[in-house]
Amino acid sequence: FLYIYHKSDKKMSVLKQLDSYLESRKSSEKVLLYLTIFALIFFLSYRYLFPLGEKILKEAKTERDRLLQKIEIDRAYLKSIAVHGDPQYSIKLASKRLENLTKKLQEIIQAEHYLDMKLKELSYLLYNKKKWAHFLDSLADKAQNHHVEIHYILNNFLDVTKNLGHVLEIEIKCSGEFQNILSYINSIEQSDLIVDIYDLQIKTPHPLTTTLKVSVWGINY
Repeated sequence: FLYIYHKSDKKMSVLKQLDSYLESRKSSEKVLLYLTIFALIFFLSYRYLFPLGEKILKEAKTERDRLLQKIEIDRAYLKSIAVHGDPQYSIKLASKRLENLTKKLQEIIQAEHYLDMKLKELSYLLYNKKKWAHFLDSLADKAQNHHVEIHYILNNFLDVTKNLGHVLEIEIKCSGEFQNILSYINSIEQSDLIVDIYDLQIKTPHPLTTTLKVSVWGINY
C-alpha cells in the first residue's frame, strides 16, 4: 500500500512539475509545445499505426472481393442448373431417377429369384429318368393305338453337361398308312416332355416305311 501510494505521489509530482513548467511558459511556447506533441503523435501514427491499418484494410478488401466473386460464381452455377426457376430441379430429377432404378433393380432381383425357383421346379420335372423310361414304353403303345407297325426303337441317354439340352435321343423305324403315320407322329409331339422330331424319312412303296429321329430335351439346373 505504501509502495502504490509512493508511486501515485510520484506521478502527481511529475504532473505538478509539468503544470508549473507550462504556467511559466509563454502562450506561443505552449502552442509550439502542443504542436510538437501533436506532430509526434501524428508521426508515430503514420509510421506505425497507418501501415498496420492499411494492411488490415487491404486484407479485408481482398477477402471481401474473394467472397463476392465466390457468391457470383455460385449464383451463376445455380442459375445455369435451374429449370423453370428451380435450382434444385436437377437434383430432384436425379433423385427420382435413382429411386426408379432402385425399384427396377428390386423387381429384377425378385424376377430372377422367381425364375430360379421355377427352373428348379422344371429341372425336377424334366430331368427325370423315370419319366424318360415311361416315354420310351409309351412309344410302342402309341404305335399300336394308331395302327402303326414298329420295326425297331433305339435310344441313347446322353450325359448332360449343359443346363438345357438333349437328354435322350431316339430312333424309330415303323410302317403303316400315311394318315396313321401322321397321327402317330402327332401323338409323340403331344407328350408331356419337350420332344423334338428333328429327322423324318419316308419311303415307298405301300405301306410307307418311316424312320423318325426324336430328341427329348431336359433342364439340368
